[in-house]
Amino acid sequence: MLAETVIEVQPRLKLGSNEARRNRRAGAIPVNVYGRKRPSFNGLVDRKAFAAFVRTGISRATVFNIRLPEEGLVPVIIREVQTHPVRGSIEHLDFLRVALDEPVKTPVPLRLQGEPLGVRQGAVLQRGVRTLTIKCLASQLPKELVIDISNLKIGGRVYAQDVPLPEGAQLLSPPMQLVASLVGTRASAEAIAAAAGETPKKGKK
Repeated sequence: MLAETVIEVQPRLKLGSNEARRNRRAGAIPVNVYGRKRPSFNGLVDRKAFAAFVRTGISRATVFNIRLPEEGLVPVIIREVQTHPVRGSIEHLDFLRVALDEPVKTPVPLRLQGEPLGVRQGAVLQRGVRTLTIKCLASQLPKELVIDISNLKIGGRVYAQDVPLPEGAQLLSPPMQLVASLVGTRASAEAIAAAAGETPKKGKK
């Protein structure tokens, strides 16, 4: 789905680390735009405008338009984000040009929905991968992939192949890549035994 926001990209006339630092101090983020067999474009985006765009809930799989001086509106996705190691602020962005009617391969954030049944019995939820790589039309890229784990029981596991995908999308991540699992504890064993009206066996001291 194409986001409504258009990000303006101004040309970056001077390159180099010193110039990049000056641009950042002036409130701009250096960017590189590439892809679709066109020359790469070195540009700048306004930090405040891009931060406001991020707050709308975009992800690495969000398709949005940028405006380039000679190309006009260009649909892109975020291919790479470089952040400051201490402050966490965005230092550099790579945008990949895409065509809305052509497939694109990209990681998509994964969200687990619901509280698993086993957690209510005392089990511990362990997360696996946080993104899955899929291939689908750029216009149909989801902002995130969602799987309901409400019925997951103790000892249960969710794999990449279990995650619902948009129609026409293809999973590129390994199908048996672990997404989530429920690990039993003594507390969960006692809860299950109590529900069954049994007295849990105590281990040897």
